[in-house]
Amino acid sequence: MSYGISHPVNDPSLVSYHRPELVKLLPQLEQAYDCWTLLNADGLGAAKGKYLHREPAEPSSAYASRLDRSTYTPIYRDSIRSYAGLLGRFQIVDAPPSMEKNDDNVDLQGSSMQSFLTRTDEMALRDGGAFVMVDMMPENGNDNFFDQMNDGRHPYFLSIKRCDVINWAVSYERGRETVEQVTVRQLRSMPNPDGRFGSNVEPIYYVLTPGKVETYRLFRGENNNWSNQKIDEMATSLPIVPLVWYGASTTRFAQGDLPMDGLADLSIQHFQMRSDLSELLHKCAMPVPVRKGAPLGPDGKPAPLVLGPNTAVDLPGEGGDFTFAEPSGKSLERHQEEITHVEALMDRSSLNFLYGANVKTATEASLRASQVASSVSALIRNKTSMFTVLMRLWAWYAGEESSITAESGLAINDSLISKPIEASEMAQLVNLYTNNLMSRRTVLEELQRGGVLDSDLVVEEEINRIEEDQAEKEQHEVELAEEKLDQDLDRAEKFQAIAPNEPGQEAPSTGQSSEKKGKSEQDKTAQAAKVAQ
Repeated sequence: MSYGISHPVNDPSLVSYHRPELVKLLPQLEQAYDCWTLLNADGLGAAKGKYLHREPAEPSSAYASRLDRSTYTPIYRDSIRSYAGLLGRFQIVDAPPSMEKNDDNVDLQGSSMQSFLTRTDEMALRDGGAFVMVDMMPENGNDNFFDQMNDGRHPYFLSIKRCDVINWAVSYERGRETVEQVTVRQLRSMPNPDGRFGSNVEPIYYVLTPGKVETYRLFRGENNNWSNQKIDEMATSLPIVPLVWYGASTTRFAQGDLPMDGLADLSIQHFQMRSDLSELLHKCAMPVPVRKGAPLGPDGKPAPLVLGPNTAVDLPGEGGDFTFAEPSGKSLERHQEEITHVEALMDRSSLNFLYGANVKTATEASLRASQVASSVSALIRNKTSMFTVLMRLWAWYAGEESSITAESGLAINDSLISKPIEASEMAQLVNLYTNNLMSRRTVLEELQRGGVLDSDLVVEEEINRIEEDQAEKEQHEVELAEEKLDQDLDRAEKFQAIAPNEPGQEAPSTGQSSEKKGKSEQDKTAQAAKVAQ
C-alpha cells in the first residue's frame, strides 16, 4: 500500500505527514488489499512471500517452487462481493437533472452510477470505509453558466481509498462535525528525463480546505532534507470540503475498524495451512524404496538403484530385503481436519450460510443471518447518508439546488437478508387471499419481503395495473356478451322469417284474429295426441 513511496510519514511539517491512527491501520489495510487481489497486487503471486516465509536451510529454488505450488482461495473477495451485492439494489429519488443526464458516466471514466457505487461498497467493506469526492469539470472558456452546461460541463465523482487520505482536521460544534482540512495523496505519471518513452510515478499531495485546493510535491533540498513545494492552487465554489466519508461501521470522519479483518486473517491462515499440506503431499505422498543388504561394488559402494518394469534388484541370500516405505498418513489427516475447521470458521464469517453451505436447517440459517443483519443495516444507513450529501454537493456545483427535495437521496430495501419465503408459506398466503382473509396489498408485500417478488417492484403501481387489467377483462367480457346477444337475436329473427314457410306449417293470413289462431293451435295439438295413441 506504500506504492514504493519513501516520503516521511511522521514529520508534521511535511505535507506527507500521516495521522497516527492511520499509521496503526496501514498493516491491516495492506493485508486486506493483498487478500482482495489474491496476493497478486504487485505481480502474479508477488505477495505470497509476505505470508509464506523461507524455512531455515531451505534452498532458494525449493522455496521458489513452494511459493509457485501454493494457491490462495478467493473466499475473502467473494464474501465482500456478496455483501456489496446486498447493497446494490437501490433507487435514486429526485436526483438533479444533470445527474440523471450523466447517469452512465458519473466519474468521467465511463462508470455508471450502479457500477461506481458497487465499487465504493466493496472498497468500504474491505478497508472499513472509503472516501468520495465531488469535483467540477474544469472551465472551458464559455461566457456563462448555461453555455458551460450546454457544452457538457458537469460535476463528477471521484472514489479515494482510505489509505490515500493521509491527514485531516475536523472540528465539532454542538455535536456537528465539520471537516476543516484534508490531505489526499495521489500518484501522477511524470515524463522520465532519461528517455523519451519512459515515465516516473510521483506522489502528489492535494490539500483541501473550504473554497480552495492546493497541490504540493516533496523534493530534497539542502543537506538532503525533504521540503514542501507548492505547484498549484485553485479556488472552488463550495464553502466546504467536498469530500464525503462512507464508513462501514461509523459515520465519524475517517474512523472505524475493518469489519472483514477477521476473515482476512482466517484466509491467510487457510492459505498457509494449504501450502503446508501441499508441501507434505509433494514430499511424502510417493513411497520411498528401502533396500537392505545391497552388494558392494569394487569401489566399496552399492550399485545405483534403478527401478522400472525391466529391471531387477540383486540381494544377498541372507538378510537381504527390499520394501517401499510410506508415511502412515496420520499427520496428513490431522492437517486436513484443521483446514476443514478453518474453512468452517470462514463460512461463519462470510455469507455462505445464506446459500446453504454448512447449514443443516432453515432455522440455523436464520440465526446465522441475524449475526450480520445489524452490520448490513448500518451499511445501508451509512450509504444513504453518504449519498444524500453527495447529491447535494453535486446540485450545489451544478447550480441545481432548487431540484433537491426532502426525499432526494437513495432508497435501499432494508429487508435484503430476510429469510426467503417457502412454498408452503406462499400457498398459505394465496389461500388466505382466496378466502378473503387477507388483502391483496398485504399478500404482495409479504411476497416481496420473502424474495418472491423483485424488491424494486412498487406494490401500489402493481395493484393499479391489476385493477386496470381486471377492468379491461370485464369490459371485454361485456363486449363479448353483447356480441353474443346480437347474434342470438339475429338468429331468432331469421328463424321467425323462415319457420312459417316450412312444410306442414300454415302461415296465418293477414288480419287473422288471435282467437282463431289459438283455436287452430288447439286443433293441431289434439290431432298430434290422436296420432300418438
